[in-house]
Amino acid sequence: MFDVDGTLTDACKPIEHNFSHYFERWIAFHPTYLVSGSKFSQIQYQVGQDIIDGCRGVFSCMGNEYRRGESFIYQNKLNLKSEVYDFLLSKLKNSSWSERAEPHFEERSGMLNFSIVGRGADFELRSEYKKWDRENRERETIAEEFNSSFSKKYDLEALVGGEISLDIQQIGKDKGQIIDHLNYENYIFFGDKCHRGGNDHNLYIKCHEKWEVESYHQTFNILKTNYEIQNAK
Repeated sequence: MFDVDGTLTDACKPIEHNFSHYFERWIAFHPTYLVSGSKFSQIQYQVGQDIIDGCRGVFSCMGNEYRRGESFIYQNKLNLKSEVYDFLLSKLKNSSWSERAEPHFEERSGMLNFSIVGRGADFELRSEYKKWDRENRERETIAEEFNSSFSKKYDLEALVGGEISLDIQQIGKDKGQIIDHLNYENYIFFGDKCHRGGNDHNLYIKCHEKWEVESYHQTFNILKTNYEIQNAK
């Protein structure tokens, strides 16, 4: 099972050509699933249809949508109270990060993606915010305050996702839920936000083998070293 942003690709970017060519051959010998916080259309853009067709299934929107081949297996929904949006708007208003690029909210199946800098930010602005956020821990702080306010009240949680955003969903309706829809003896997961509070964490801790990576380059090297094509079972 593979996260997409930061694991198979650079954030929001298409998969690198050489890796794509290798990964297409690799998944032909290993039962593979994609698991992303992004919408299916964004995953499709980043990895391409050939890789999607070669996978056993695609879990998008933090596992709140599941497609297997051309079949739509399920789609969860989420209705948020105005109080939740008011909280996030207050964080947007009071953030010390000034340069913005709308939209700041993106509603997806079963979840809400929220970004201070905004999803319309270009690569340079994303990189600047990512660096600033690493030093200032804005997203982590917002997530902690959000969870303190809404986890018991509305059964909601906020997790740090991608480079610039937070993923908000019902507790338990994160990437960890996908295990309930699969039936294997062993699970191997690759992700980049596997720490507590990251949006890969709850799937990461459920897997027998797991790799927290920093880039697709590391994923590429691990596959070639540990799970080569000729070693497929």
